[in-house]
Amino acid sequence: MTDRHPSRALRWALRFHPAAYRAEHGAELTAIYVQATQDAGPLGRLREALDVAGHGLRQRTGLGSDRTAGQVLAQAAPLAVALATGGSVANLLWFFTPGIGGLPSSSLPGVLLLVNQGVMPLLWLAALAAVWTGRWSAARALVVPATLLRLADLPLLLLAHLFHDTYAEAVLNLTVPLLTGAFILAAPRDLLGSSQPQRAAMAGATALAVVLWAALLAGVYYPLTGGPLITHALWAGVLAVALLFVRRDRLPAAGLAVALLPIALQMTMPLLYPLSPAGVGALLVVVLSGAISLVRARRRRTRVTPPSAV
Repeated sequence: MTDRHPSRALRWALRFHPAAYRAEHGAELTAIYVQATQDAGPLGRLREALDVAGHGLRQRTGLGSDRTAGQVLAQAAPLAVALATGGSVANLLWFFTPGIGGLPSSSLPGVLLLVNQGVMPLLWLAALAAVWTGRWSAARALVVPATLLRLADLPLLLLAHLFHDTYAEAVLNLTVPLLTGAFILAAPRDLLGSSQPQRAAMAGATALAVVLWAALLAGVYYPLTGGPLITHALWAGVLAVALLFVRRDRLPAAGLAVALLPIALQMTMPLLYPLSPAGVGALLVVVLSGAISLVRARRRRTRVTPPSAV
């Protein structure tokens, strides 16, 4: 019985690959699976089967390691973990900051919300440590429950009567963790590892998250010119700078832009609905930066592509 379960899981995992790819590389994938699970338990075999299925999905969606999109996601994944870790710690501090968040009530939803906010940073910190040491299988396994806990925030906030935002912000509370988790889980596994440049980028992303979240918290007590929400525009500004540096030979900048996208979207929403001068400025800066990057990429393709013979 135990011998049939891995083969059944592998057969289902192979179905995620395109038929042509499965016919050409099915035997190779099977051999790799058998070798990887030789001394593994049920969870290890399931994890390897999920890796095979994920490889198939990346082949179908054009996110393989040989595609630019997959290479950008590989750059974005560790930075997304770092930014999500900073965000989860900031969410916990928000509850304990006087005059801002306030601890939830002693009701069951309030207690569950506080437990959720306490466990989530621990999971993300563990994922960050796993990425730092190159243990990506463990990191991605931790990202799944961390994302599920983040998704549970909204219903718990509603049950605890602590959610007073708009419908659009409620949708973003679900969209942002889904995007972050998808970016991390969709990155090609063979491009993920641990290197000195990657660790330096993660340290920089963590420091960036600390600075931006600290500015957001400080802006409540010491509002900048333009109102307390002006600090939200800083996220859009950083995203715009990353977009300006995006080039085909600068994948880290593209990875940073992708990693920043979910949280920048969430932070700028209060500036766009209702529309404020800071929101107009943030939107224009991001759109112009993206347009400049697209124009550069188009010119580069035109320069590289030889003219066709007449």
